Amino acid sequence: MANRFFQEAREAVEEAQQAIQSTTTPLEQDETEQKIKRAKQAISQAYADSTLAERRQIMDLQQTLYEFAEEFSTEDK
Repeated sequence: MANRFFQEAREAVEEAQQAIQSTTTPLEQDETEQKIKRAKQAISQAYADSTLAERRQIMDLQQTLYEFAEEFSTEDK
């Protein structure tokens, strides 16, 4: 049985990445920050209900999100 939370986390990270790469206006920045927050929450939820193999993939997702979010926050300054 597939982990629904894992799939949601993967999708949330992808949405956040796309938003980070296309953000240009202040309104988009607010929406992007919300997507980053949603992705972090989805990762946390998925981790709690995952197998060891999924946890490794979740850690990769978390690292990817962290790197993109760092880039987003430094561009914002």
